[in-house]
Amino acid sequence: MGGIFAFACRSPRDGSAILEGLRRLTYRGYDSVGVAFLDDKIEVKKAMGPADRNPGLFSFTSRVALGHTRYATRGWPTVENAHPILDCTGRVAVVMDGVIDNYEQLRSSLASRGHRLVTTTDTEVIPHLLEEGKGPGDLLSALRGTFSAAYVRSGDEKVWFVQDGQPLVIGRGQDCLYLASDLPSLYGFADEAVIVPEGSYGYISASGELSVFSADGSPVQQLTSKRVKYEPGSLDKAGYPHYMLKEIYEIPEALERTTHSLMDKYLRLSGMILYGARRAFIIGNGTSLHAGMVSAYYFSSLGGMSIDVVSAAEFPYYALDSVGTGTVVLAVSQSGETSDVIRSVKMAKQRGAVIVGVTNVLGSRLALESNVYLPIGAGPELAVPATKTFTSTLVALMLLAAHVGLTAGRLSQAELNELYNDIRSFSRSLAEDMPAIDAAASKIAGELRDSRDAYVVSSGITYPVALEGALKLKEAAMLHAEGVQLGELRHGPMVLARGNYPIIVIKPREEAAEELYSRVMSELRAREAKVIEVSDSTQAALQAPRAPRPELYPIAAVAPLQLLAYRVGFERGLPIDSPPGLAKAITT
Repeated sequence: MGGIFAFACRSPRDGSAILEGLRRLTYRGYDSVGVAFLDDKIEVKKAMGPADRNPGLFSFTSRVALGHTRYATRGWPTVENAHPILDCTGRVAVVMDGVIDNYEQLRSSLASRGHRLVTTTDTEVIPHLLEEGKGPGDLLSALRGTFSAAYVRSGDEKVWFVQDGQPLVIGRGQDCLYLASDLPSLYGFADEAVIVPEGSYGYISASGELSVFSADGSPVQQLTSKRVKYEPGSLDKAGYPHYMLKEIYEIPEALERTTHSLMDKYLRLSGMILYGARRAFIIGNGTSLHAGMVSAYYFSSLGGMSIDVVSAAEFPYYALDSVGTGTVVLAVSQSGETSDVIRSVKMAKQRGAVIVGVTNVLGSRLALESNVYLPIGAGPELAVPATKTFTSTLVALMLLAAHVGLTAGRLSQAELNELYNDIRSFSRSLAEDMPAIDAAASKIAGELRDSRDAYVVSSGITYPVALEGALKLKEAAMLHAEGVQLGELRHGPMVLARGNYPIIVIKPREEAAEELYSRVMSELRAREAKVIEVSDSTQAALQAPRAPRPELYPIAAVAPLQLLAYRVGFERGLPIDSPPGLAKAITT
């Protein structure tokens, strides 16, 4: 993943515009930054870290410049892997946002034809294809995946672009045309922006030309334009008031990105490792632990295996004596730096365990300590309350469980392909449903604004989602909430269920839980508790989108809870992105 910002100007312009544009796109990546500009030849400058820590890169003037800020998903976060990336001749410089699925085949083919590939990124195939004479339209047919790319050529005062599933916008300023990954980054540079349609390519030029073509090469006659109008304080949040809200709305995109970021060969390898395990554990903390608890259902239903889920903080006391040769530890940490996870991983390795790491951060300690690691590819998450990393972790673990099932012969390749298709179609329907879910959450949040306590309850595969929903209410809304298993509510906690006490009930997906669910709901209403149902029923107070399969129901159920927690925190005027006393990763 990454952020793209470029300009093509009638007269030379200094690099401060690229610096500012990339600074606003830091939410799309901060591992490394780079810029290419046209002088007598293409000049490229790159460094580790975000744009605002590397202002020296932007000490140049040029009529054409192309910048990028990167979040590593394919290829380790290093200067060599930073964008822009050059071809063999140094005459083409490319930046990209997204993932290319077939890059390994393309890379092998290019290498066999004598190309010198020096990075471990999927982006690098693009400059070499262009070096061979391919045009931007050819890239649309040659590359499979979800991506947008931009490039400059030596001696050609144009910025070329290709859009195939990742956003690009073009702003028209007084003296310059701008190309960017999002609309807010153009604030102050342009008053109006053209939305680059999916499956198209084109260029902006220093002479002021703007051309967009469809995949077949025909000019796009009608382009959608939008006003560039944002509050200055929300520019680096893509126009949202808080990172948390932005990241919740990014869940659909992140889900689909996860399916592309996880490489099949590593899923297969990890699936075989787990299938052959004498004993297997999942460890994590907080949100990652809850994702692991959901995945235990995935490994049972899809993989046909039993797996123990243990808090990484308890693992050394509870499970370490059971670890030895033949043990597999599936370690989950969105940051890859969680101290309890790293400590447990090191102890397990000393006893001979194999470590499969699942993380959102390449280059993290977990990635380094793992025998095999799986990047979930959710993109940067800057709010302390984890949202899109939770749902993307669920998808990663779901696909891993399915590959265990493939190895075991429980699933066919056709059934695995159907799972991928279901995830992608669900992500698109979720994107459409998000505004309606948010509106319902906003209404309920007003009713919960003055509440001090709440229960979040469910059973089966959504019981861990109840725990996660309660955690989000604590983090974002500073509301004391307790996650309770539906049956356990009747064994003590029910004593508080009276006098308008808020109880959020996630309707279980399992048919076996229907009778218990109906009985508990009747008791709660008889006690006049404030019941807030979360389900895919049109009668639910918080309607979840309909999931095409049971494995996706936890994602459908958690999105309304995340939005509710955010909206309650917003109603209370709290520092939602940075709750007091919490950090993004507990590293000590």
